[in-house]
Amino acid sequence: MTWLRRRRPGQRLLINAVTIAVLLAVAVLGYSLSHRQETMAGEARRAQELAQAAQQVKFRAADFNGWQTAYAMDIIRETPGAAADTSNSRATFLDAAARLDSELRVLESLPAPTAATQAITGVRAAFNEFMNIDRRVVELYRTGDAADRRTASELVLGPEIQIYVRITSGCDATAEFSASEVNASFARLESVGAVTRRYIIVLSVVAAVLALVGALLAEARQRAVAERAREAQRMASLGQLAGGIAHDFNNVLAIILNYTDFVAEQASAEARKDLAHIRKAAERAAGLTAQLLCFIRHEAVRPEVFDVNAAIAEAHAMLARTLGEHIELVVVPSPTPMKICADAGQIQQILVNLAVNARDAMPDGGTLVIAASAVDLEENQANVHPPVKAGRYVQLLVTDTGVGIPPETVARIFEPFFTTKPKGYGTGLGLATVFTIVTTAGGSIDVCSKLGIGTTFRLYFPVAEASYEPESVDPATAVPAGRGQRILIVEDEPALCSSIARILTAGGYQVRSAVSAPDALAVHADDGCDLLIADVVMPDMSGPRLAEILHRTHPRLPVLYVSGYIDGILGPNRLCTPETDVLEKPFTAGRLLAAVSEALGGAPVENGVSAARAEQAGEQPYASAPDRRPGRA
Repeated sequence: MTWLRRRRPGQRLLINAVTIAVLLAVAVLGYSLSHRQETMAGEARRAQELAQAAQQVKFRAADFNGWQTAYAMDIIRETPGAAADTSNSRATFLDAAARLDSELRVLESLPAPTAATQAITGVRAAFNEFMNIDRRVVELYRTGDAADRRTASELVLGPEIQIYVRITSGCDATAEFSASEVNASFARLESVGAVTRRYIIVLSVVAAVLALVGALLAEARQRAVAERAREAQRMASLGQLAGGIAHDFNNVLAIILNYTDFVAEQASAEARKDLAHIRKAAERAAGLTAQLLCFIRHEAVRPEVFDVNAAIAEAHAMLARTLGEHIELVVVPSPTPMKICADAGQIQQILVNLAVNARDAMPDGGTLVIAASAVDLEENQANVHPPVKAGRYVQLLVTDTGVGIPPETVARIFEPFFTTKPKGYGTGLGLATVFTIVTTAGGSIDVCSKLGIGTTFRLYFPVAEASYEPESVDPATAVPAGRGQRILIVEDEPALCSSIARILTAGGYQVRSAVSAPDALAVHADDGCDLLIADVVMPDMSGPRLAEILHRTHPRLPVLYVSGYIDGILGPNRLCTPETDVLEKPFTAGRLLAAVSEALGGAPVENGVSAARAEQAGEQPYASAPDRRPGRA
């Protein structure tokens, strides 16, 4: 069954085309044989009808000749009125002659071979000659002259008997020709029948083989689909597990980063250097978590314009620690910024996927090169899949000095779930993911591999025209301070909840905290708030569910969600929609303050009370929030 599963789509298509051609040939051959049988059966049937008609003519000729002899004997015996057409014997003779003529016309109307047609023509000529002589005989009998009567008797006993013999001989010849034709037709029919039986046996065997192959192909396809479904289910389960781990791990990293900043604010210069190392290690851990999440993202693609050199640098930092000392990693960034529009995390993911494959192809060590450059491609560039339009592209080159890939494998490496690794050592999704990411970004791929020399992947991305400005490290200095707006924080991680409250309090906000959704409902019922900050995933009630309950009585309440794993909560039938405001953990103080300021919409406040609340007596303090915020949450 393995050879069936490893068939290329083109080969399977060829097999299907050949199968269809064989079935059509079988149908045409069957129709041809059936038509020949029907034709021969029709010939035999017509020959049999001709023989029967000839025998019928012969029978009528005997009756006809007998009555002619009867009325001639009446005349010889001088029976009164024997020569008249109204005499009994003469009238019966004429009636027999009419029936013979009718049967002869039927015989003449039937299709017949040439020899039979000539015999039938002879019978017709003899019958006409017989009738002419009969009329002459009657005329001679009717004169009453002895000489004429003697001449008439000689005609009856001489030429008419000879003509009758010609008629019967012609009928016998026609019947023999017909019988011979029937025998020949049946012989041919029997011969064709024997050939047909052999064809039927052969075609039955072919049909059985085709049915067996079809069943094997169907079973192989079903097994392949089931195997892919199991692999997809396994990957989905791994994704859910990784998402849960990433959520909890990002909570821990957020606590480490924020409390490191708190300590750094009051520490000495020497201590701040040590804390900087702690922060750097935590940021590295956050980067590793982000890399982990890249492998399980399927829906939330965030295209942005960025410099590929930055993606290569980040991939280099991670690969240098993971590839192993036996692999020499050479990174050649572009001398000038090369900007593309794609998901930066996914670009790092494809670099890691290709690097891991290259490492596996160099078990005894080798060199891995990752380079970026600008190239100009032509329309329908050779060996580029999918085809690209002519223009300028950013080329990411990943080449190794490994064992290489066989040509038949190169043609299938981007098929989902296709792998050459032993079972349990590969999912077959790595290069399929690379192809999907590249094509989603509007790019293309060129693969070149030689056995014993190595493999080169060239990834082409359209050059982005948008301007590129790197994000600032911490936008806290650009965020306006709070003016006493009241914020309700709901976070089930107490340490993280305390750090968020501390940052917001220092930023000029009034903060109330709750570690569960029921506590948050109680706090909100007592004091209300201008903004709800809630973790998306909590044990007793999710953040979106809490916001839904509060929006029943306060529909304009703005909401800012925080989560350690965004991709697992966004999308159809998920906790949040793609338009929801979600702040991804771990976050810095600056990012948190910027997100809070944006969620509040920059609404001015006076004496710690929102302006909208001051304008509308009895309205809750969040009334000033724009209508779009609750809708987005």
